[in-house]
Amino acid sequence: MNSPEPSGTDATIHELAAHSGVSVEPLKLRSVSSLSADEFTALEKLAFEYGQSPDAYLAVEADRSCFLSSDHTFAMSVVVSGRYHHIAGGILAAPKIRRQVIAQLGEYASRQNCLIACYSIGEEDRLLFEEAGWEVTKFGEDTTLRLETLNWTGKDFEWVRRQANACQRAGLTCREIATDAMTGESWDRMKAEIIEILREDLRERVYAQELNLLVGKLDLDHLGRRRVFIVENKTQDRVEAFVVANPMRGGTGWALEMFRKRAESPRGVVPFLIKWIIDTLKTEGVEEVSLSILLWKGSQTFKGQQSSTLLRWGLLLGYHLGDFFYHTKGMAHFKTRFRPELTNCYVCVTPKTTVFSILNFFRVVGAFSWSSRNVVRNLWRLVTRRKTR
Repeated sequence: MNSPEPSGTDATIHELAAHSGVSVEPLKLRSVSSLSADEFTALEKLAFEYGQSPDAYLAVEADRSCFLSSDHTFAMSVVVSGRYHHIAGGILAAPKIRRQVIAQLGEYASRQNCLIACYSIGEEDRLLFEEAGWEVTKFGEDTTLRLETLNWTGKDFEWVRRQANACQRAGLTCREIATDAMTGESWDRMKAEIIEILREDLRERVYAQELNLLVGKLDLDHLGRRRVFIVENKTQDRVEAFVVANPMRGGTGWALEMFRKRAESPRGVVPFLIKWIIDTLKTEGVEEVSLSILLWKGSQTFKGQQSSTLLRWGLLLGYHLGDFFYHTKGMAHFKTRFRPELTNCYVCVTPKTTVFSILNFFRVVGAFSWSSRNVVRNLWRLVTRRKTR
């Protein structure tokens, strides 16, 4: 008996697979911690080589799940919450097979009766998702510095130079932590100090813990190809701030994804460190640096035929109300002082965005992990500041 011909979505997937030369198989969700050594190596390599966004390399974090093809040609990082599948960092695959992967994702959503949201999608892949019938809504803007032409001269960079010069006059220095060159004892001391800075930085924030999904967790024992840079105050023998950088595009690009500093650090330590990192990466031949995505920024500037009106207005509201909780406007002001090129980032959803899917996103990110004490304190500061104006 002849096997039945594939129809509908299956026929599309088989046609695309024949064109790309990649085998077709149902997607299977796996926890990253359950992967074999060879499978994890393949996942890490895909994230390193094909990651296009600042959060792509977060696929290697052990508490996430993933889709990883058996032939190791593509992968995606997934955080599952009920029937909602949140995919951060885009499709980790060669461009020629991404159309097929999107078709397989759509088939998986239909088969599992789940909602899939893909975040940090760039302009080229946006067109593929639209072609496949997904909702496509602008989610924010990436901040990219092209290093070949960057020289820090002129009025545009006056603020950056001023912060760096002040820190240099104060005797602060920057360096990358070379973990492979440190002894066990010295590395343990360094880890303890960096974790102390992280906790100190979070202590006064509205949210009481590290966020999730689109931002990484600090795990100094499992950095992979991530790099850690610090500002040192040798007079006081302490670290003042640190930045974690994620690789993109096979190492030709890097994303400065986590910035943390002590509450009492000298003013300007983070921009001082960022400038030093950028200068260092430029000497290595790196082409671009991202200061990471400005979430929710400019969500109203793109209105595609398949955009979600519900999500667009939700993002606009989130950008303005979120400033109190997550300093969205303050972070946008800080990052744009480095004069980056701003490019659209999208969230692509199938079958359709709902109020519950939006609430689930905020739950997964950790946006509801508020510190009641800090919320009350910040509200009081806001009220008293307005009274004194």
